[in-house]
Amino acid sequence: MNQVPLLSRGEIERLLAQQAISERHPWVTNEERLIDAHLKGAGAAMTRATRSEFRVEWGHYGSGYASYVDAWLYKTTPDFNVKQPIHDAEGHIGLVVLLSRLSPYFVFMEGEKRWHASGGSSYLPEFGMLDNLEAESVSLLARQVQPVLESHGLVRALREQLSEPLPEGLRVSTILTDRGFTQFDALFYWED
Repeated sequence: MNQVPLLSRGEIERLLAQQAISERHPWVTNEERLIDAHLKGAGAAMTRATRSEFRVEWGHYGSGYASYVDAWLYKTTPDFNVKQPIHDAEGHIGLVVLLSRLSPYFVFMEGEKRWHASGGSSYLPEFGMLDNLEAESVSLLARQVQPVLESHGLVRALREQLSEPLPEGLRVSTILTDRGFTQFDALFYWED
């Protein structure tokens, strides 16, 4: 049984032109300020509901354009500690929630961050991480977060839906992939 692609060619073309594809508010406005305000409300609700810590990248990673907001949730409990700690550094695994700025879609991943007084390190989201929630603590957090996001009008997109190759001739200006472009790349891209 063939699955209908999540996105049409027209929607993909609009996404690649940094235009929202939803008729729902706030995306229909195509106003990043309004969309980010809505996503901030959803983020605050996630942390309240799960009693988790929250780190988020609102600023397009400092340059260029990110079609998504990269939110990372974790807890300061042992089940969120990294497997190989580094001396004088704090490190945690956590739930990565990519929130599309151009649509109501979001995805889940698992990612690790470490930091200390003079800097830190982090994941960069990529297709291979999609729906790959290995730690039970992260998987449980995802199950708690999903209904909160859905109550804010957001819709989870799954790996199976986003693995569809883009139509012939469409390319994504992104630094997040070195393979053929998929619907994931159309929704979640970073132009530097």
